Amino acid sequence: MSTSTITHNISQTAKNKGHRELRIGLFGFGVVGSGVVKILQQKREEFKRLFKTDVYVDRICVRDTEKKREALYPNDRITTNPIDLIEDESLDCIIEVIGGEFEARDIIIRSLRSRKHVITANKLLLSYDIEYLRQAAFRTGVQLLYAASVCGSVPVLRAIDELASSDTIRSIKGIVNGSTNFILTAMSQEGLCYEQACAEARRLGFLEADPSLDVSGADATQKLSVLIYHAFGAHVLPSDIKREGIEGVTADDFVRAREQKATIKLIARATCDPSGKIEASVAPEVVPLSHIFANTQNEFNALEIVADHAGPQLLYGKGAGSLPTASAVVSDLLELVKD
Repeated sequence: MSTSTITHNISQTAKNKGHRELRIGLFGFGVVGSGVVKILQQKREEFKRLFKTDVYVDRICVRDTEKKREALYPNDRITTNPIDLIEDESLDCIIEVIGGEFEARDIIIRSLRSRKHVITANKLLLSYDIEYLRQAAFRTGVQLLYAASVCGSVPVLRAIDELASSDTIRSIKGIVNGSTNFILTAMSQEGLCYEQACAEARRLGFLEADPSLDVSGADATQKLSVLIYHAFGAHVLPSDIKREGIEGVTADDFVRAREQKATIKLIARATCDPSGKIEASVAPEVVPLSHIFANTQNEFNALEIVADHAGPQLLYGKGAGSLPTASAVVSDLLELVKD
């Protein structure tokens, strides 16, 4: 089904029912997937009124149908077979929020080849395959959208794309992992040791049972890879980004930082000089208390973008959690509706 075919079908629906439809197949009904379902259920009538489009999740694919969910959804519309969604020609868009690499890659590629728009929050997959996936979407005439892959609800990729189209971006830096920022905030403000802060982050749902992806800085390098691609037009693999995690940060480090009127944050940064040379790193840094990054607390993210003419631009907002990430997914859905 090509983009033109999708447009034609939507037009026929508009003629028959007075509104268009955007029918969604959702892969993953965990924290983020449940958030997407909740938002669309709450906003469905409003979207009909504002955009003359009925935007709804028509089918969901999960690994375990017995697992308890955070959102209500009809059991007869849930399946464990990916083919039920990928080969369903009535679906206009696939949302992938299962995470991981190989299974998600297969779902996305097959969905694009089935001429379905794809929305994903999968920064791991994008950080390694962003060019291939974008080309696959282009060849089939559909859209690949992934605003939720970096900084949750903060629209950093759209801001970078707009700025890069009219200016030259020289540097990007910021706090892009809400989980590690929550841990460092707890250590700084509550005097917790690293292990206690991790336990609290896990209790509140900001950290997985296996925290290594976050605390090692790997998650931040994946996000930085995607940011670099949009800011500088170059694909730098996460493995080529210098990385240091927060596992070695201690309570004593915060004592010394406070003596300097500073704190410690995990900072992702990249620069591109006039010759096109890119330097990129993720590491804990001592940040003066007067800086906005020092006041970016808990699960919040902040990103500074510096361009030749516009100078520094700052973006700030929630970067972790079910609803902030789901909000970014829904934002991509509305881009499809507007297009």
